Amino acid sequence: MSGIFVATQATADNWRHLTALARSYQLSPALEDERFERTLRRIATGGDPVKGGSGAQVALFGASQLLQLEEQHGRTIEQAMFALIDLDDDAVWDALGDVYQNNWPAYERKVWAFERAGAPLLELLRTLVRVAAVLDPDGTLPTLVLNGTEPGPWAVKPRQVPEWRRQLVSRLEAPETSEGTAREMSEEQLTTIFPADLFPGLSHVERARLLCEQERDRLRGARMFFADADTTAVATRKAARPRKTPLDTRRVPSPSGFLVLDQPVDYAPGMAPLVAASWSTWQVPGRSDEPTAWFLTLYAHTAATPPLAPIGFERLTVGDVLAEKYASQENADFAARAVVACWDLITQERVGKAVVDVAEERRKPVKVRADRRRGITDDGTVQLVTIRGRQASVPRSRREADGPATTRRYDRGQWWVHEHTRDHCMNPALHREGGCTHQDITVLDYPKGPEDKPFLDTVYVVRGD
Repeated sequence: MSGIFVATQATADNWRHLTALARSYQLSPALEDERFERTLRRIATGGDPVKGGSGAQVALFGASQLLQLEEQHGRTIEQAMFALIDLDDDAVWDALGDVYQNNWPAYERKVWAFERAGAPLLELLRTLVRVAAVLDPDGTLPTLVLNGTEPGPWAVKPRQVPEWRRQLVSRLEAPETSEGTAREMSEEQLTTIFPADLFPGLSHVERARLLCEQERDRLRGARMFFADADTTAVATRKAARPRKTPLDTRRVPSPSGFLVLDQPVDYAPGMAPLVAASWSTWQVPGRSDEPTAWFLTLYAHTAATPPLAPIGFERLTVGDVLAEKYASQENADFAARAVVACWDLITQERVGKAVVDVAEERRKPVKVRADRRRGITDDGTVQLVTIRGRQASVPRSRREADGPATTRRYDRGQWWVHEHTRDHCMNPALHREGGCTHQDITVLDYPKGPEDKPFLDTVYVVRGD
């Protein structure tokens, strides 16, 4: 499911490339006009099937990005028009006027007319990228090489998380997003997410539109989390171990959330690794008596803006154990287990000894106001999740047995107890009668043994067959 939400990848990559190409042209006047025109035409008109998208798709998505850029930088399209002072194409001016007034149906009709006419579409696309370069003066969209749009190394800072959330909301609001999703996803995929018995009477396009609307609303109210590299590593190892206790509401950090990982999680060969996830409670229409469930969207790293695209969807229910078989399979289920493992680490303080510290990075008021204009209700605070400092433990020595009998004493030195998952009983008094509940508890690495003794060397003996 790597091609969902648009025009997600094809047109987003193209638009990002086109905008960066315009900046490259502005910064390098020596760049030949012919080379600029040739490269622009090849990318914008879908000459490369991998980068994809027709010229009209790129123009539609590009116009929606203009609105995002003008909001992000406090400028308007009208203020950027001085960059087009030499433009004498009335049809292009009319199309830009439709963008400025948010008259999407009229703009879309003009775009299709441009594409049918051929050459005029190129002028519209060139105009869009020139406006975008003015609206984006501080380089939100970086300058790229002219021969590709492959994503660079994954790098993220906590302050980027709310910006990416807002950009995702903007993408999901764009009118072509649901149409692109309907084209990219099969009937079977969308019917799996929205079964006909629970969502009767929906067409394929309506299911795609519902998927985009729900993800938009999910992100608007999401509490944001940033898991640092150490937390991501612990969660990945935990995901590879069998989960023993069922999921319950106490182990989900918030009713809706958006989690970004500092380090990517590889879950299948040849697939873009997991870097983020969103979730919210899932309620089937008219079935309030159903057990609590959560809808989970998994995101991978791409060259889009923001650098995220969905790779799969999961539905989790109270009581799910996330069966042991998932631990040995490299598929989207393992990616979901990694997200649930992050949940477990964040919420462990609710059921036992905390293993993470959570700090807050607040969003600037001016940015919060911009979020509000996108319908985002969350306050923009990012929860920074880090593994708590590991404290050396001093175990008590075993009691001396009465009489002359010898007892084994672990007093020769210290050793490390490796990180593991423990099935923790929440009410030991009821354990014998079976009336207790259990929770998965993560125990981090810790040293064991007398503090005044050196660490023991472990020797592994390897024998051949």
